[in-house]
Amino acid sequence: MLLQPYLRTILSLTESIAPQCMVFWCTVCKEVIKLREEQHIGAVDANSKYCCFIYEALELHVPVLLKHLFKREKDQEGLVRMLLQHLFNQEEDQDGLVPMPLEHLLMQEEDQGDDVMQEEDQGDDVMQEEDQEGDDCLLNIDIDCVTLLGLIARTIRDAIVPLVMQCIEGNIKEPDWHSRMAAVSAIGFILEGPSVKGLAPLLDLLLDKMEDPNSKVKGTTAWILGRMFKLLHFPASANGIITKANLPRIMDVLVHCSKDIPIVSEKVCGAIYFLARGYEDAESMPSELSLSLDRVIDALLSASQPSDETPFRLGASAYEALCAVVRVSNLEQPVVWSAIGDLMHRIMKRLDMTLDRQALTLGHKLKKNNLQIVLCGVLQVIVQKLANSATVKIVTNAAHHLLFSFCRVLVCDSSTAQSEAMSWFAIAALANATGPGFGKHMPILMQVLDAHPLSPISVGVIGDICLALEGKILPHCDKIMQVLYKGLSKSTLRAPIFSCFGDIALAISNDFEKYLQYVLEKLQEAANSQDWADVQEEDKTEYVNQLRQGIYKAYSGILRGIKDPRIGFKVATHLFKFMEAVWVDRSRDKSVMHAAVAVLTDFDLTIGSWTEEMTKELHN
Repeated sequence: MLLQPYLRTILSLTESIAPQCMVFWCTVCKEVIKLREEQHIGAVDANSKYCCFIYEALELHVPVLLKHLFKREKDQEGLVRMLLQHLFNQEEDQDGLVPMPLEHLLMQEEDQGDDVMQEEDQGDDVMQEEDQEGDDCLLNIDIDCVTLLGLIARTIRDAIVPLVMQCIEGNIKEPDWHSRMAAVSAIGFILEGPSVKGLAPLLDLLLDKMEDPNSKVKGTTAWILGRMFKLLHFPASANGIITKANLPRIMDVLVHCSKDIPIVSEKVCGAIYFLARGYEDAESMPSELSLSLDRVIDALLSASQPSDETPFRLGASAYEALCAVVRVSNLEQPVVWSAIGDLMHRIMKRLDMTLDRQALTLGHKLKKNNLQIVLCGVLQVIVQKLANSATVKIVTNAAHHLLFSFCRVLVCDSSTAQSEAMSWFAIAALANATGPGFGKHMPILMQVLDAHPLSPISVGVIGDICLALEGKILPHCDKIMQVLYKGLSKSTLRAPIFSCFGDIALAISNDFEKYLQYVLEKLQEAANSQDWADVQEEDKTEYVNQLRQGIYKAYSGILRGIKDPRIGFKVATHLFKFMEAVWVDRSRDKSVMHAAVAVLTDFDLTIGSWTEEMTKELHN
């Protein structure tokens, strides 16, 4: 091998040549990975021409890189945790060889001195800049180290595990928690590459370290467990890191540690989230996890207990994990849908408590608003999960209470655009779940609709509700149409309102005729460029394209909804004039053309129904 005499020189980690060393080895690893992927080579052979570079240097690479990182963790507390964050969050770099350096760890402070001390202060500033440059150089080396470790793991796969284990075993039981932190973090650096079989022993090690006396070590361990579940948990393929044998212990550890201090509990909630999410592609949640469902729900609710002492990040992480657990729950088991129904009522109670609580300061209002967002989100997921014939009764029985709470969020004095949007989404889920039965709760929503300003999201939800209720929406249509007519005065609402007109026409069919004349006039006005005068020039192209999509959706809904051919011919005439005008405008984008194709496809089906209607008249 031509590089054999130079290996030790290349691996030297002096600050002057380390960056070039890292770039070189990152390049080699990426080329090996690329060649192997192109030729679909699965197994790794140490004698393969694609791996010889790395295997020859294997015994030198990994220990030197880990030794450097372990030493740096002792010198600068929290460094490996920051490097893990960088490694976990960075996007795959398809073009560059190594990732861009992170921003400075510390902000440079500049002291202003007296005029007499100005020259000395300038000298101090120069020294500070030199120190900062040195820190940046070391940080870049640190980042390159973890990047290279990750690439080596992807290249040699299982062969890296015993080398890393040597370093872990020498540090995992050290009295100094920095050594234990670095040992645990080493596992996080190599999760992409080795097989499930190769990494399986490390799972037990991580579970053991969840009993570490140091909270920072436990938090980092839980974080890496979550990362492991995200990358290696494949229940659908029956080849995942989690098995029927180890799942009970995993659940015991996670449930127990969710009661730890917030810095640990937050990461445990993240691990539960990734564990649950892994079952999305499987046919159903395993019975072993179903048996732990009550414990998991209780643990996550306890971690997210609303109080001034609970950090919002912890609460949000717990609620996100709850959503993941609900999505993969197996409702074929009565004990499961009973648990999910109970969870819905507990979350409803929390939302009511949040709404009843007064928020006097800006900080309290912000926290209240954020909590409303996540609680509405959890309820939306639960309602969507229970929206089937076997369990929808749970939602139906609580629909009035749910809608009332969602409407309270809309009119809450601390609400924001985000909380209002989440509330509208939850209302849409509720309407879709209960179907025409939602009609008896409409008076509550109509009060809010009459007093609350429209938004693109609320208009879209109104359309969804009309489609869900079908003919049951008819008693409320006059009021809804009046509200939408007023909304047309705002340019940002025109496109979604036109689309909503189409939904209403689909829902009430021939009864839409009473609104048709006015709606057609507004569609014609919107197609006229004079109607765009209130739109900023730089936004005009995007606005016009969105408006045209809304107009197409309106025509599509009207043509499909109104079954009378006589009225349909009139609407079709307006549609074809509009299509002709759009066709000659070369500023249209593909989305407009897709909308045009969609309306023509729908029109083809509509013509078929008209033909049947006309044929019946001929026979009569």
